Amino acid sequence: MRCDIDGNLYITRHGKGTVVKLSPAGAVLKEVDVLGKFPSNLCFGGPDGRAVYVTEVEHARLVHFRADRPGLAWRRWQKK
Repeated sequence: MRCDIDGNLYITRHGKGTVVKLSPAGAVLKEVDVLGKFPSNLCFGGPDGRAVYVTEVEHARLVHFRADRPGLAWRRWQKK
């Protein structure tokens, strides 16, 4: 799980093959297919912090997609 700078939570859904984006209130805002059933971890990165990298176990690969906001940990790392 990781948060973006707005407090939305990104969670891998192992067995379903998606990453779900939840609002701070728990509402599902978006669901992204990761092209395999077993995503295991994710992180934000890239030059602007909006690239989301997801490890996917079924096909042993790294999948990525773009988020609309940077990750919180990425932003904190940039301020160091």
